[in-house]
Amino acid sequence: MYINKCLLFVICFSLLVGCSKETISPETFGNIDGQVLNSETEEGIGGANITTSPATNSIATNEDGSFSLNEVTTGNYNITASKSEFESTTVSVNVREGKTATAQIYLDPKNGSGEKSLTAEVSAWNERRVNNDNTGSDSTFADVEYEVTNRSDDIEIDRYEVYFKIYTSGETFSKEEGDTALAAGEKNIAEFSKYVHHNTIDSVVVSGKYAD
Repeated sequence: MYINKCLLFVICFSLLVGCSKETISPETFGNIDGQVLNSETEEGIGGANITTSPATNSIATNEDGSFSLNEVTTGNYNITASKSEFESTTVSVNVREGKTATAQIYLDPKNGSGEKSLTAEVSAWNERRVNNDNTGSDSTFADVEYEVTNRSDDIEIDRYEVYFKIYTSGETFSKEEGDTALAAGEKNIAEFSKYVHHNTIDSVVVSGKYAD
């Protein structure tokens, strides 16, 4: 009986010690600063609604289109800007501990019937590091997937171009992609990779587009 009690005590003590050694990683936080712009005039859009996924605060932009989300948990976020006179747009950002991610969002004015209407957005992006030799020095690539949609009622787009900006911890990179023949209502999903040296990527956004 005494041996059984001792054995039970040792087991309970071991469980308590094991539990005490478990550590819960503390939450880390960063910030998001952004601006919502008219894609045709590049003027700021005030009063646009800003929502995120995962959810944070739902806020409206200032008169110049700027907005800030402070002390959000680190990780990847989809940020959507919307206003009644414009097509909604979503961009993706990565929030890092103690850093401020940049989200520049361009909204397309809604066009009436009989006009060409092309929308484009980044649907997903990934930061890919490649070790080219044995030095441990990595090269960084932005792998980007995007969607382009012809929202015209009955007009085919013969050719289009989409312009991207890749914001990083060091510098901002630009990329241009294009294709041909997009029928009315048709959506095209495409992807590209862009070398961004050794920088950490903050966000990838559509900075402009052209339809012919």
